[in-house]
Amino acid sequence: MNFSFTDHENSLFQEMESILKKEKDIFENDTLQTEKDKKLAMLALQEKLFPLGYLNGFQEKKSIGPVNTLGMMRIFARYQASLFLGIEYSCRIFNEMIQCAKDDDQRQKIQNALNIESLPDPKIIGTIACCEDFVETDTTSSKVTAQVIDDEIFLSGQKLCVINASLANWIAITGNFDDKGAVFFIPSSAKGLSIKPRSQKGIFSDLMMADIHFDSCLLNRSQMIVPVQLDVLISHIQSYENMAYTACALGMIDQCVESASTFAKTHQSENKPMIAHQAVAFALAEMLTLKQTAELLAFRAAWALETDDSEKAVLNHCAKVFCTETAEKVASQSMGILGGQVFQDNHVAEQAFQNSKFIQLAGTSTHLARVSIGNAVLKRR
Repeated sequence: MNFSFTDHENSLFQEMESILKKEKDIFENDTLQTEKDKKLAMLALQEKLFPLGYLNGFQEKKSIGPVNTLGMMRIFARYQASLFLGIEYSCRIFNEMIQCAKDDDQRQKIQNALNIESLPDPKIIGTIACCEDFVETDTTSSKVTAQVIDDEIFLSGQKLCVINASLANWIAITGNFDDKGAVFFIPSSAKGLSIKPRSQKGIFSDLMMADIHFDSCLLNRSQMIVPVQLDVLISHIQSYENMAYTACALGMIDQCVESASTFAKTHQSENKPMIAHQAVAFALAEMLTLKQTAELLAFRAAWALETDDSEKAVLNHCAKVFCTETAEKVASQSMGILGGQVFQDNHVAEQAFQNSKFIQLAGTSTHLARVSIGNAVLKRR
């Protein structure tokens, strides 16, 4: 395993940075006031990032690979974490729901039914809806069900905390049909579908999250995949989510370390630079140590996925746990150095501290990830 990057790989990172710098106006909070603003921003960025291969799934033929993708994800997360996660769900994660089709023929039929030109298609916004009960751990017990009534198919049930719900052209939903696991593709404008935005209380404030309810929502037979092994599919989807949240954590850590370091070098306390105080220097040293450790573990997990290593699943969980919890610790230490200025509007350290709890719970929660890691350790004995 080698964590050095080739000239080609470094050029990808530089190109990513260049695109995001040119589009920096999109990341200003006053430009993302309405749903329309956020949708236009996402579509504009998807169009710009598509030629880089950044939006492709990790295992697609045109993929630039999980390691390179993680490096680019981290850069994006530094600029605007909400838009970063929104685009992850819109393209990479949504596409994996289509990829669960049994063969290329069925996959092409789904693409035709959804009027999707390519996978990924930067011209649309997609999302997924899997979560029904925040304490439910049995992925096979979905209560979202489709029933046939007079030769028509109707969907009933609810999904919680759906990212991009009010922005999406298409929502991929896990559920049951005829006692079999299924994935349903529904337009956000479908009759019988209601979208209730969630109160996010400052957590990923630009990430449009909502609860969605299906009240006899009419389905088209061509817009569903049956049968699907839901436990396998959801585990696969969560591995993609975990990579996104791990990258998001790395971006937060980068922001907090940079912000605290700059402040400590440029401000004085008791007539000497803050960096000269031993307590501040120790805090910065610990932050940098945690940053470097999180970085190494995250890229090891990406490398394991890229090489199809036997430990890829457990390393995915290890990285998710360590990086997301480290983001909270580093944000807290950063706030201790920055003091009162951290409570200015939209300060990166305050945002990172609030957002860190969400990324610990999203995807595979850190508690369930620890159970999975423990089981993997026991199997070795």
